[in-house]
Amino acid sequence: MENRLKLITLFSLIILSLVGMPAQAKTQTYECAADKTWFTNPSMPIEVKKSAPNGESNFCDFYQFSWQAFIYLMSPSDKESAQRNFQVTSNYPILEVSKDKKPVNSCDDTITENTLFVSLDKAHGLPERIHQAGDSATIYDQQGDVVYYDVRFSRNMCNVADIKTKNNFPSGTTEMKTAWKVLKDGEKDNYLTIVTDVGTQKNVTLGMIGFHLAIATTDHPEFVWATFEQKNNAPDCTNPQPTPAKGWSFTSNQCADLLKKNSVLQLECNFNTAKSSESITGNPTEICRVYAYGTDLTDPNALENVGSITSLNANVAALLSGNMAVFKNYFNVGALWVSNNKEDSSISNQRGSLRLANTVAETTFQNVDLNPKTNQGFASNCFGCHNFEGSGLTTNKNTTSGGLSHIFDDIAAGMGECLDVQAGPIMSNSQAEAICGGASGACGNSSSILKWNGQWTTTVPGKMSVCGCCGS
Repeated sequence: MENRLKLITLFSLIILSLVGMPAQAKTQTYECAADKTWFTNPSMPIEVKKSAPNGESNFCDFYQFSWQAFIYLMSPSDKESAQRNFQVTSNYPILEVSKDKKPVNSCDDTITENTLFVSLDKAHGLPERIHQAGDSATIYDQQGDVVYYDVRFSRNMCNVADIKTKNNFPSGTTEMKTAWKVLKDGEKDNYLTIVTDVGTQKNVTLGMIGFHLAIATTDHPEFVWATFEQKNNAPDCTNPQPTPAKGWSFTSNQCADLLKKNSVLQLECNFNTAKSSESITGNPTEICRVYAYGTDLTDPNALENVGSITSLNANVAALLSGNMAVFKNYFNVGALWVSNNKEDSSISNQRGSLRLANTVAETTFQNVDLNPKTNQGFASNCFGCHNFEGSGLTTNKNTTSGGLSHIFDDIAAGMGECLDVQAGPIMSNSQAEAICGGASGACGNSSSILKWNGQWTTTVPGKMSVCGCCGS
């Protein structure tokens, strides 16, 4: 981690000198401190602090918020000592999906369906929920074992009838997505582990390799989006870190050497390429991290963002001990939020790691293009798929119509609730039938269990309408 920071700092200073930045910007360092009470008395943060001189939140405030939440969620539970806080289902239910990829009631008190998922079919299922984001990619570690995912959420998301009438999710609403790999002998000490059944295999030890975290607050109804990874997942594509003693989990030694030599990578290693598969074993996926800390040196506030992340990562690691010592093997990749919550989540309003991606959860979506002239209207970071319409709306547009939470759609569908699903402009009943109905319509695309109830409403004249979609 230290070597990575040195490389980034050196390269940053070179770039800044070339573009004529002020002298103080060339030498500025960023110190972001961890709070010891996060470890002695773990608690979920309620709001992002406001430590900037202008009374607003600075970058460090957001990363402190993210780390405090992560530490609380990973701390041993007072209720169930054998589990971490995020694993206590009475507080954080786990998303259940039937064998035919349909959500079921995840808010009851029993777990009767699948909770560990892997992208093993090409049929439309729940790609943003139980597979990798965007394209249902299947990835394999260097032993050829598939990566599994699960999804948890805060209990308040079960209050579907109340939430769907509001413009924004209540403060404290939390979503989590975890990536797991099969562990071999000698690996277990470096991972948070679970022992579970996967398919026909019994008592398999899995290690956590990635963790998505999204939390809504009063000041940030768009959610603060943060992601964490295990440090041995994969190297950076440029200025790669030294290969760990036991190798990378998702990069072969040969391809890691090619990264160091800056050789012809794509042709020889086919980095960050994956397809949906039908097997729990397969050819190892070659992965590297396109943007260290989700940041390009040309991005606005790049130095402050990277400096805050790396400083806090180091300070947290120094305080981890006892039953939390295992998290020395994990780091915060970055976080993403908006500057003005009254406005939508367009790129100009985004702050933090603008090119944020998790190597094991968004492997094929790491080439985040922020340039509207070349990205065809889509930047594949968090807000590229999770659209926030802004809290300053003059008309009621509930949370589902903005497409902010995909998990909420599945929770509601599994409980048999109806939702308004964003569908683009609709001008007539006949057009609504085509746009809203059918397996490929707005309802079916949102969730395989949602069916159009025959209702539609225009929310933005000429620009946006919603379809009434109901679970069974």
